[in-house]
Amino acid sequence: MSSTLTWTRARRIALRAQGMGRARRSDMPAMATSRRALARTLERTHLLQIDSVNVFARAHHLPVFTRSGPWDPSVLEDSVRPGPRRALRESLAHEATYTSPEIHRLLAFRRRATSEKDWGVLRDIAVTSPHLFPQIREVLEEIGPASAATVSKHLGDTERGEGWGWRRTATQWAVEYLFRTGDLDCVGRSSQFERLYSLAGEDSPPPQEELGEDTASIEELTSRAACSLGIAEVGSLADYFRLRTREVIPAVERLIVQGELQEVEVSHPAGSRRMLLHRDAPAPAPLRVAALVSPFDPIVFHRPRLAHLFDVEYRIGIYTPAARRTTGYYSLLFLLDDVIPARVDLRADRARDVLEVRGTYREPLPNLPTGQRPEDHLIVAALAEELRRAARWQGLETIEVLTGPGTGELSPELAAAVHG
Repeated sequence: MSSTLTWTRARRIALRAQGMGRARRSDMPAMATSRRALARTLERTHLLQIDSVNVFARAHHLPVFTRSGPWDPSVLEDSVRPGPRRALRESLAHEATYTSPEIHRLLAFRRRATSEKDWGVLRDIAVTSPHLFPQIREVLEEIGPASAATVSKHLGDTERGEGWGWRRTATQWAVEYLFRTGDLDCVGRSSQFERLYSLAGEDSPPPQEELGEDTASIEELTSRAACSLGIAEVGSLADYFRLRTREVIPAVERLIVQGELQEVEVSHPAGSRRMLLHRDAPAPAPLRVAALVSPFDPIVFHRPRLAHLFDVEYRIGIYTPAARRTTGYYSLLFLLDDVIPARVDLRADRARDVLEVRGTYREPLPNLPTGQRPEDHLIVAALAEELRRAARWQGLETIEVLTGPGTGELSPELAAAVHG
């Protein structure tokens, strides 16, 4: 028979498993402290999802801020560079992510599967330009780390496809393919946020047969996802490293038999949900937290989990036409203790040294009992302090809260708290 947990306890377990609950600093620390903050975050998450949008801060910089407060993201860039101190690899785990070397090795089966996949564009390249793959390797050996665009230009390949979407040259498609198969390594990003590729070096993962069967890698990844999430449904375990649910179900069954996972019932006003609790999940102690959370943070990046655990429906505005946006372009969620009662649309206006708050929106939280919802003045006071911390982290001098139509119900009170 499965155990029963309250919805509140499940949220607390989930947050503590992800490293929430520690005291967060307010001022910029020394480099050594930033390195430790990055390491602690990755111990919990195993990955940082990469995103190029920099309207406030890049998505892969925010999870460390969420858990530790201000830190120096240059330590992340240092951790990706090849050499004896390299601590991170760019992988295709949960989309494009920075991962630990262990996770990168466990994903070798995916790179091997990619190498056997029949991409239509590559089939055309193989027929029309069979010399292209060795040429790419020769160019990178000659000029060192370079973007796909640079390699393409070096080879005189400027012919892009027609139509909407990814309009790449044949060379750029081939470089992307070689990265996905593990033949090329990503060793950083350019100032335009393009991947910088090099030939895979000695620190590349060993061949797949040395890692064991695919099923062993999938089981280990499922285990790590379960530990990172603390409590989760099967869909969230599969989503964490972008595994197929049908691959994860047998792994979950084995982990239950081994005692690593336990089925529990989580009570919920809309009906109980069966979830999986990891044996090393933290105790559901109350949290004292006030933190901005990126929509690409592992706490929330699986949208069904965000809805089921936190009662929040989220659709990011950057993929929505401006006229249909209801909560801004790139709103961050605001976590207060174990509830997400608001979201805030931020923009760093670096020319004016201003953190611009373009909208502050209350979350409906339709299933959360009224007694568990923070009152507006508590949300605003905690959010104002978190915005001051965020501005200091980004080196911005002032905070400007916009009010008026479309800026959200909490904007007038937040403006008074910040500007008063």
